[in-house]
Amino acid sequence: MNTTQSSIQFRLVKPSELAVATALLEQASLIVSDISEKVKLFGLFSDNNLLALAGLEVFENEALLRSVCVSAKEKGKGYGRQIIKALENDAGGNGITELYLLTTTASKFFERIGYKVADRNTASDAIKNTSEFSGLCPSSAVFMHKTLRL
Repeated sequence: MNTTQSSIQFRLVKPSELAVATALLEQASLIVSDISEKVKLFGLFSDNNLLALAGLEVFENEALLRSVCVSAKEKGKGYGRQIIKALENDAGGNGITELYLLTTTASKFFERIGYKVADRNTASDAIKNTSEFSGLCPSSAVFMHKTLRL
């Protein structure tokens, strides 16, 4: 799926771009230790420059939203909202109806775009068994949920 706004493209991060994506995650102080083939990384690109990044760890009709960040020099331009909207559209088009996330810093941002705080105990076993949920994110991280409208 390609979403263009002027020259901006939403697409999967290519294997050759993984180092750039990982560097962006590290600059945002996000977890990179468990980024693997289980996590699909998507980016917003302008002329092959990575503007924003978001990942999905998919389990049938639900997914854990991961690694959402915007390049420091691109913050404040709406790319965070744009990549989440594109990712939600792509996920919904692929049969995903429920999105979950954990955040220590961005709960207000996610609330503004329709995510609700949820009790960690309501997570499915698939979500609970992710490395992010079961150990990498602190227990103080806010667990959030959004049902996608198909």
